[in-house]
Amino acid sequence: MINKNHLGFALLLGLLGLLVNLAPIPLFGNQQLIIGNLFFVIVAIFLGPWYALLTSLLCATGLYIAWDSWHMFLLFPLEALWLGYARRKEFYTLYADITFWLLLGMPLFYLYANLVFQMPNSYMTFITLKQGINGMLYTALGAICVTMLPSQLHIDGKLMNKKRKSFNAQLTYTFTQVLTLALLVSALIFNNNSIDQQQRDVKLNLEDSAAHLGKATESFIEGHISAIDNAARWLSLSNYDAAQWQSLLSKLHQSYPFFISMLIADDKGLISAASPISRLGKETVQNKDLSISDRHYFQEAFYNQLTFISPAFLGRGFGTDPIVAISAPLYSKDNPVSPIGIIEGSLNLTKFASIDERNREFNEQAMVLTDENGLVIYASEMLDLAPLTPLKVSTSGQRYRTSLNMINFRNLDSFNPEFAYAKYVLKNGWSLYVVMPFSPLVKQVEQQYLTTFSLLFIAFIITILLIKVISNRLTQPLETIAKKFSQWGMAEHQDEAMADTTPQEIYALSSSIQKSKQELISYQLELEEKVAMRTVELEDANLKLQALAERDELTQLYNRRYVENHFGNIHDMCKRSYAALAFCIIDIDHFKKINDTYGHQIGDSALIALAELMKQFFKRDTDIVSRYGGEEFLVVLPQCNALQVEQHLNQFKELVAEHQIEVPGQAAISLTVSIGAVISNAGYMNDIDHWFKMADLNLYEAKENGRNRVICSLLSAEDQLS
Repeated sequence: MINKNHLGFALLLGLLGLLVNLAPIPLFGNQQLIIGNLFFVIVAIFLGPWYALLTSLLCATGLYIAWDSWHMFLLFPLEALWLGYARRKEFYTLYADITFWLLLGMPLFYLYANLVFQMPNSYMTFITLKQGINGMLYTALGAICVTMLPSQLHIDGKLMNKKRKSFNAQLTYTFTQVLTLALLVSALIFNNNSIDQQQRDVKLNLEDSAAHLGKATESFIEGHISAIDNAARWLSLSNYDAAQWQSLLSKLHQSYPFFISMLIADDKGLISAASPISRLGKETVQNKDLSISDRHYFQEAFYNQLTFISPAFLGRGFGTDPIVAISAPLYSKDNPVSPIGIIEGSLNLTKFASIDERNREFNEQAMVLTDENGLVIYASEMLDLAPLTPLKVSTSGQRYRTSLNMINFRNLDSFNPEFAYAKYVLKNGWSLYVVMPFSPLVKQVEQQYLTTFSLLFIAFIITILLIKVISNRLTQPLETIAKKFSQWGMAEHQDEAMADTTPQEIYALSSSIQKSKQELISYQLELEEKVAMRTVELEDANLKLQALAERDELTQLYNRRYVENHFGNIHDMCKRSYAALAFCIIDIDHFKKINDTYGHQIGDSALIALAELMKQFFKRDTDIVSRYGGEEFLVVLPQCNALQVEQHLNQFKELVAEHQIEVPGQAAISLTVSIGAVISNAGYMNDIDHWFKMADLNLYEAKENGRNRVICSLLSAEDQLS
């Protein structure tokens, strides 16, 4: 029969699990940490398999909304049923969950992932391991929540233990829960931080490589552009005639071996000189049988009269190699306005491999260079991209938690990234990509996780064995005590009601102690009466000791120790509220003369009188009035008006001067005081010695200027740091 309360409890926790699972915690790549499943673990512990199945379906629904995958409707209901039946059989939940993932959960997930997910095989072990680790994590968390939940909050009619667990077993399991959670969380945090740092390093290396190779490529291209430009100027200004240009061109070509060929064409686009001439044929050149007037590099250089670098294209005449042409106009010495032809050099694109070689310290990195039209100029051999083919790419890894930029060259429709990359755009509009396969990074992360969790597993086993030893040492003495109590020949009576989770040893000890309870009650009452009397006496003694420790015996003002102990708290209070704090030293003028003239008894009367005036005048609850030593008194005024402190102190000075002190048999005498004070807005330094030093300097100035005066100053930031 369905219990409505149990059904409502399962539905409530299922909805909570659904909401939490809508936002899984992201880990490396597309892996995420599931926490919401702890709710069906709690239901399995309290209510058994079928209610846990209902809760797990709701939790899985949240993940389906977040992931759009059906596998959680297979795994998590199975896990909930497994944990629910294990609870009915009184197996500990965490042990049962570890068994589930080892025997059933991870093998099923691996098979499902191989059939459904399009992922590299190298990635499968990692995500399968992650599923098992995640399962143990939320199960440990759910079990700890149940353990820590007060018994008053347990649901009525929950599953009860039919036999009591030993204290040894309960202690071992409790430590196992805490240890499992602590080790898994610490390992996940450590690995996550380590992987983030690794990704930052990889990204930095890719960006550095892209910038380095891009600048090297720019330098390579600019050098050859300068070579063509300088050669055009040299030929235009020289006295050589066109018949001599062949030999000059051949010598020039020897200086720039990265040109696969060089040529000179006249104003009609007919080739009049070429190097190497052997590839084109000497007679073809001499007879001007080959025209390049249709080529962009001729038209741009000749008609627009500029140095031009072309997009990549297939060569003609010298062969069918993919080339990039650099051309510049030629002029006659007598007419520098109208060109008479062009000079052109064809860069051999395969020579960019020499630039790629500079990056060989990173063997896993590769390079792709494209022109402004997106055609491949050069690609590292490992990428298998043919020159002059359009570079087709797709960004990927949008669902991945990573700081790396992801790109695919082969499987353009896949969400799984093939390469991490950095891009550098050259000044001439070309683009250079430096890429690194993503799968080795995943493999490295997988290896890191496997290593970490292997070490944790070893530590886990060792710790469990250690806990067993410790728990045995704890429980065996308790068991011995229980047996001794049970041998006492006392009257039998009923046991107190105890929770079903109470360990056997503690239950036996409780039953034995129950037999002695009545006899102990009388002793307890007698002891309580004595303790109550002693408590009252101790409280009175403590009050007297506190007064002696914090009060000046003569004036009953606070003493120096009290001020030093409480100044830090008062200073912090002012600092939090951005309030001003005044620190004032009050000194009786010519006090020694009063003692010498009228005696110490009158001097003590003067101190007491001044103390009474201070208590009446500085009467806020927050004010501290103390005798700091001798005839020196200290007043601390927190949260005061900085602009009115000096006026306030002058009023007190005048009050003291008006007060008369009776002297037996003689005329009454009056006192004057000198006051040195410092004020700080929001108080910067909480060192009382520094405050005292600054106030004492003002007191000294007051005495030097004739006494019976107030010297007050605002404590600046520079004073605070001095």
